Amino acid sequence: MKLDRQLSLLKHKLGKGTKTRYISISSGKGGVGKTLIAINLGEILSENGKKVLIFDGDLGLSNIHLMYGISPTKDLVDLIKGFATIEELPVKVNKNLYFISGGSGFQQLADIPRTQLSSIIMKLHEFAEENFNYVIVDTPPGLNRITIMLASSVDIPLIITTPEPTAIMDAYALIKVINKEEGIDDFYVIVNKADNSAEAKAVVESLELLAMKYTTARINYIGYLHYRKNLIRRIIDQNPIDEAFKEELRESISNLDFEIQEKEGFWSKILKKLGI
Repeated sequence: MKLDRQLSLLKHKLGKGTKTRYISISSGKGGVGKTLIAINLGEILSENGKKVLIFDGDLGLSNIHLMYGISPTKDLVDLIKGFATIEELPVKVNKNLYFISGGSGFQQLADIPRTQLSSIIMKLHEFAEENFNYVIVDTPPGLNRITIMLASSVDIPLIITTPEPTAIMDAYALIKVINKEEGIDDFYVIVNKADNSAEAKAVVESLELLAMKYTTARINYIGYLHYRKNLIRRIIDQNPIDEAFKEELRESISNLDFEIQEKEGFWSKILKKLGI
């Protein structure tokens, strides 16, 4: 089959409706609890009987496996290089929850031949759609081009920030870039490490003022999470699940509409952003 014909069929298939919901967890800077939230969100959704895949897209800084204390034998790079099949990548956390280590895989996707790229995207698409209700993508922090690509392709782009002025400004910078470069208007914000509701709302008001003045972005505030010192010990002990933290997160995500479905699928958008 000629390459153009193959790509045309691929785009047609990827452009169809999808049953799988895609959620990105992003932040303007590191250290705001992004990965911890990704893990606990995966736990919450999987407890409801949903099949969940966490995609650790944090380039060479993948650390979901470190938090869980589980070492993956294969990652996305192995798939790209032909050293692994897609079925070998997921690491099982519980009966409904899995994670895949991305390594520098998303970065490398942009540099491989078009025929290989289309084949890999199709494998990822089919595997996600056939096996999971939710895919959570933990993106690199900051204005990383991979973060921009992933966060602008999902159904629900979650932005994590804290009350620190630098975290607020970096979160705004990320929202502004995705809004202006990719045309995304709706962002869903969680304020982590807040002392109380008033402090969290003040953070969101700052983001809203900046967004209204300089962008067309809409800041959808869904909740806040208290700062908990015991989480540091849990992370050190490779036990990242805290019931009180998880309960607050569960309350926050109750404000999300998980039935949101974009007209164009996640993998179709990724294909376009990679220049195909």
